[in-house]
Amino acid sequence: MKPYSVDLRQKIIETYENEEISQRQLAKRFRVAFSFVIKILKQYRSTGNLKPGISTGRPLKLNQSQQEKLKVLVEENNDWTLSEYQSELEKQTEVKVSRSTIDRMIKRSGLTVKKKALHPTEKRSSRVQQLRLDYWKEIEGIEPTDLIFLDESGCNLALTRMYARSQCGLRAYGSKPSKRGQNVSIVGAVSLNGIVSSLNILGAYDSLTFEAFVIRHLVPKLWKGACVVMDNCTIHKGDVIRQAIEKVGARLVYLPPYSPDFSPIENIWSKLKSYLKKLEARTYRALVDGIQEGFATINLQDIHNWFTHCCYCTSPF
Repeated sequence: MKPYSVDLRQKIIETYENEEISQRQLAKRFRVAFSFVIKILKQYRSTGNLKPGISTGRPLKLNQSQQEKLKVLVEENNDWTLSEYQSELEKQTEVKVSRSTIDRMIKRSGLTVKKKALHPTEKRSSRVQQLRLDYWKEIEGIEPTDLIFLDESGCNLALTRMYARSQCGLRAYGSKPSKRGQNVSIVGAVSLNGIVSSLNILGAYDSLTFEAFVIRHLVPKLWKGACVVMDNCTIHKGDVIRQAIEKVGARLVYLPPYSPDFSPIENIWSKLKSYLKKLEARTYRALVDGIQEGFATINLQDIHNWFTHCCYCTSPF
């Protein structure tokens, strides 16, 4: 709570000095606590000053050095429990504090609990790091407007939002079908100019169905100089696919392994699934319609932002 203003304090003093009024009546008139009136009168008589005092609060239980050790401890072991931090900090500093104090100090350092973004251990290998570097060298001369990113995703009849609100201490409940049905697979391709092509099928894509999508739906929309980028999934590696793309003057480039962060279309799937979770389609017709509606919510500004986020330098939208 903010301290009362000096102006209000002055009015209380002036009223008390100029009128025959009790301290309790004074508190009632100015709608302040009786204890505050006593306090401000005492302060004025002893110091002549009406400014609110500076609140220093309780002294911190950990000094600056100990707080720094705690911060380093959290950064190096970011998935520990409060009890584990408490125990290790005591070993290092010989100071024991409560878990609530540990929690406050961690929050004071700007560190918050969040879901881990996991990635394969192999991604850190020197081989994969070199392949990731080679990829950027391969496409460095290609204009961002010529890049087309292709990928698959999937959805089903049991999609729903997984987070909800409830009273403190109570679970948040929801419901979804126990049988989600057969998966609906979506393949899509995106460029800076929008969704180039997309197709849904019931079940999973295999080499034949993927080749059919590329030849019948993607290739007719390519242009000379276009560059189709996709991951190195087995069904993407057929010679027929490369030949069909190169026949129209385009080229095919594969993403390095463990590199979905290089593909803007991953963000499209995220927004599309967010829409489908909101929709909660429970029939295949509703799900297919929802997929088209979800694609319609994706605008050019979204796509531009996602390309930029993935480090494909683009001019301002």
